Amino acid sequence: MSDNKIMPWIDELEGAAATDFPARRDEIAAMLAEAAELVRKAEELRGKAYFAGCSLEGQAKGHWSMEAVEQAKRRVGW
Repeated sequence: MSDNKIMPWIDELEGAAATDFPARRDEIAAMLAEAAELVRKAEELRGKAYFAGCSLEGQAKGHWSMEAVEQAKRRVGW
């Protein structure tokens, strides 16, 4: 059994190579690989956004008082 291929049993079906089943399986594998890459990129982007938000809040606390920022956050339920 191949560890890097999804649904490897398709290759075991008699005559499968003469059908579109292996190609369809490979398309599914490509979709899963793309989804994994998108998840990785989303996690990276989420991390960048978190640090950018922390930086913005820090800058706001440098522009307004810490108390003013905290009060504004409480007013919106943050």
